[in-house]
Amino acid sequence: MTSQVQLLAAGLALAGSGCYAIATVTQHGVARHLPSERAFDLAVLVKLARRPIWLAGMAAVIAGFALQAVALGLGRLVVIEPVLATSLLFALALAARRDRRSLRPAEWAATLAVVGGLAVFLAVGQPTGGQRTASTAVLGLATAAMAALIGLCTILARRFGSHRRALLFGVAGGIAAGTTDAVIKTVTVLSAGHLLGVFADVRLYLLIAVGLLAFTIQQNGYRAAALAAFLPAFAVLEPGHRVTAGAAHLSRAAQ
Repeated sequence: MTSQVQLLAAGLALAGSGCYAIATVTQHGVARHLPSERAFDLAVLVKLARRPIWLAGMAAVIAGFALQAVALGLGRLVVIEPVLATSLLFALALAARRDRRSLRPAEWAATLAVVGGLAVFLAVGQPTGGQRTASTAVLGLATAAMAALIGLCTILARRFGSHRRALLFGVAGGIAAGTTDAVIKTVTVLSAGHLLGVFADVRLYLLIAVGLLAFTIQQNGYRAAALAAFLPAFAVLEPGHRVTAGAAHLSRAAQ
């Protein structure tokens, strides 16, 4: 791929991260006011969908998802995914402005960790060979492993207070979102050549299922505690899991 295409993909990814940051702060502002009797509420999306402000945040989610999908289709996974992680920078800054305060030391530390991780990914992430798409079997196994880890985090979350619970949901959500983006990469490549044919491919429906699970975990993390308790773990683990999956199964995207 030419450098111009890579720059375009990175720009789209950066715009997508901005959209995600707006959605994060908007939806967290609604979710944090939901009752938290249960550590993990499977119906959280149904409850939030009744709130107009939360629905407004969905517009930014959709825009971010579209920009992310195009960026993943055009660019190298190991470059695009760390760029998407910069949504942490935007989200924490927006949340601090909303609450009329400065960024806390822990938030600055999380920001620096993401920036440092971004630099490392860009410097050393150079996979070659492999396939542009992952098979249904490979993605199914990855999803099963993801589900097991998420189940463990959910069980542990029930035993802790709100801040540690949010941290565990950040871990689970980051893994789920990273898996989702690996599936997005495959579905994007498939749809580029066979737009209608992708509806007959089970990987599209796997994407929908994994995406809904990731979004449910994310909203439960929002309602558990302050944004700073959930988002850093989510933002750090998501690109790491994405790039690991991409390097193993989708590394031809580096070409």
